[in-house]
Amino acid sequence: MTGKATRDKVPAVPRPEPVTLLAAATLVALEAVGLLTAAVFFVVELGVADADDRVRAATAAALTLVGAIGLGLVGRGLYRRRRWARAPALVTNLLVLPVAYDLTRGGRWYVGVPLLLLAVAVLVLLFVRPTDEALQED
Repeated sequence: MTGKATRDKVPAVPRPEPVTLLAAATLVALEAVGLLTAAVFFVVELGVADADDRVRAATAAALTLVGAIGLGLVGRGLYRRRRWARAPALVTNLLVLPVAYDLTRGGRWYVGVPLLLLAVAVLVLLFVRPTDEALQED
């Protein structure tokens, strides 16, 4: 009886955070900040837009804000080693790839190339061994 009670009271050793997981969480949070910046842009556009464009700007601002909040929660989930956070980070960055590629081909390479590099970096960081092992721990 004393052996089991003693074993249960041993404090857990804190796990070191893998650098790759922290980097992935940071980059996803950076993407959330980028979306938040875009939402602010759409809100500013509401003030200067024509009457016809206000509905479009309000819709874009609302959807972008929801996306920013969602990505912020995903970044937080990755930081806290939540297994569920990998899937939305993966899907988001897979969707960013064709958008970034299209921006590079459309003459906006100064936006598309950094976005493309960011998405590829997050995708790689999500599946390297230290990240994978950290997210598989219970």
